[in-house]
Amino acid sequence: MLAVLDWGLGHASRCVPLVERWRAAGDRVTVASAGPALALLQASVPAAEFLELPAYAVRYPGKNMVWNMAQQGPRLARVIGQEHRMLQQFLRTHAVDQVVSDGRFGCYHPAVESIWLAHQLHIQYPQPVLAQGANAVYHAYLRRHFQVVWIPDWAGEASLAGQLSRPVARLPHRYLGPLSRFAQTVPAAPTTTTYPWLALLSGPEPQRSLLEQEIRTAFTRAGVRALLVRGVPGSTTIQRHPSGIDTVDWLLGADLHRQVMAAEQLVCRSGYSSLMDLHYWQKNALLVPTPGQTEQAYLARYWAARGWATWQEQGGLRI
Repeated sequence: MLAVLDWGLGHASRCVPLVERWRAAGDRVTVASAGPALALLQASVPAAEFLELPAYAVRYPGKNMVWNMAQQGPRLARVIGQEHRMLQQFLRTHAVDQVVSDGRFGCYHPAVESIWLAHQLHIQYPQPVLAQGANAVYHAYLRRHFQVVWIPDWAGEASLAGQLSRPVARLPHRYLGPLSRFAQTVPAAPTTTTYPWLALLSGPEPQRSLLEQEIRTAFTRAGVRALLVRGVPGSTTIQRHPSGIDTVDWLLGADLHRQVMAAEQLVCRSGYSSLMDLHYWQKNALLVPTPGQTEQAYLARYWAARGWATWQEQGGLRI
């Protein structure tokens, strides 16, 4: 079983190659998730079996990560308990030899090998005392409930996640290398319409919608032709607009790859799944971290320092 967090679409997209790999090896795979993440997985790997879990539905109304999470903490604790009970019930009637949890804290079982899939093993926060306390609790939880951590990154200087993916003491780990749907993608056929700028939106509300509005304004001000992939379940048909800023709800697989390869410049969040895709695309990218997500702020600075991308803060976007 693969349990996938519904925190934007990134966790779902990076799990697609894992499901494809397991199914190619003849394994029977049950994918468990919720909301748009589940919809993306169902569209990308329809031959798998699926289980709907309760949604985490995390929101980022403000720029303070601690306050955002504190407000939602009681509800998230209930969701974690509920998904754990659902998993226990599922395992009573289904033969499962391994549970891989990508960010879902309640998806483990003492009688089944339980694996934690994560790139962020060290929570980032400006106040060292808060960061130290949060990481102590996080690491203790992983040691108690999971036998091993799978890290979608490379070790050492080649790391795409920097300090985030350093191994945790006394917790076995395995580096998988970056996970991307586009790692093995063949060269793309040309598109009928090309866009110099391509914006890929993702992440929790309301920040996704706020960035969409800001990007529209920035593209209009600059007078550029662009395609805006909104990152919400819906139509895969591109909507043409007189402004030259066309939109589409979402694109999958080869359709997304064709648009990316034809574009000269990308704009996207600095979520780690987006960065893994960027690594394989090798395209110029402007990163815009989600306000309040210290992990994305760290990754944007880290990638800029390595010369892999540029970044700007939301609220002051200039094209």
